[in-house]
Amino acid sequence: HAGDPDQNTKQAAHVDLVAAPSNDAQTYCAGCHAGTVGNDHTSLHRTQEGYYTLFEKRANFDLRDDENLSEEFDKECGKCHTYCGQCHVSRPVSVGGGFVSGHEFRRTPNMTNNCTACHGSRIGAEFRGENEGLSPDTHWQYQTMRCEACHEAAQLHGPGFTLETRYDDNKPVLPSCEKCHADAREKNIYHERHWAGGEDNSEISHLQCQVCHSQDYKNCNACHVGGAGIAEPSYIKFKIGRNYRKSDAKPYDYIVVRHIPIAPDTYADWGVGELPNFDAEPTWKYATPHNIRRFTARTDTTGRVSCWQNCHNNWVGELDTYLRANDDDMQGDYDYEPNKNVVIPN
Repeated sequence: HAGDPDQNTKQAAHVDLVAAPSNDAQTYCAGCHAGTVGNDHTSLHRTQEGYYTLFEKRANFDLRDDENLSEEFDKECGKCHTYCGQCHVSRPVSVGGGFVSGHEFRRTPNMTNNCTACHGSRIGAEFRGENEGLSPDTHWQYQTMRCEACHEAAQLHGPGFTLETRYDDNKPVLPSCEKCHADAREKNIYHERHWAGGEDNSEISHLQCQVCHSQDYKNCNACHVGGAGIAEPSYIKFKIGRNYRKSDAKPYDYIVVRHIPIAPDTYADWGVGELPNFDAEPTWKYATPHNIRRFTARTDTTGRVSCWQNCHNNWVGELDTYLRANDDDMQGDYDYEPNKNVVIPN
């Protein structure tokens, strides 16, 4: 922490104190943790690259190229970035800071004080079953799994190569249900048809696991910088969409989508008028809710209720309208051009 150890008063000893040494990990941490620190520059926790990537798509310029915008971002949004100590020693500064266990360094971050302290509104609440009427994620119910069971060190510390967003297609850092549940691929007829999906029969859809096994989850509208925040109340909704990010890493035909709180005038208080290329991205986005249950509104077939009744009656009958999801007779976000490749009306 530097300072002056030869002084007898707190005030004098703290002159030139380095309050957060790990913010300069190369200087203070690399001596013992060279490999981890060497990848730190590629960690989204450090870089927030996903924010810059998506801002540039909608605004047509990198906000880092504008000194005033960079200053606003660092002041308002940049405070959410983390460095080593905010996971392994204290609570993150963005949620008030404070030691977790004194000056003790913890190899594994505290799930509540660290992970969901930042990732709480959606992920934490979903995982612990804090949304009214919904159950905890099956992996949380008996506290059998922690975040790092799915989110490996390479994702949290940085994989050593550039990531543009948290859903980057680089496979080594993407959590995957299939990693643990590969033996369930042929466990029942539903998995046999929808897990492999179109690999053998293009008429059978390949579904993201959450399409069947997620409960309803939180969605938001219209967020604004400058302290205004979310302009409208969040709402709980489940929505299946077409996979607009289809790739080898995400081969699904259908996914769950979550509405994000972006708006054309989100950055008005920073002097950015309506985003000139707002249409570059949908507002119903690829999602991975952390509220998995074996039996959900789609998979509960008790009482002789079939999968057809639970799911296909609600979706298959609308197949003809999928490509019309952006017609003039649709309302709200269905009229928004980029959503036409995502939204399935229901």
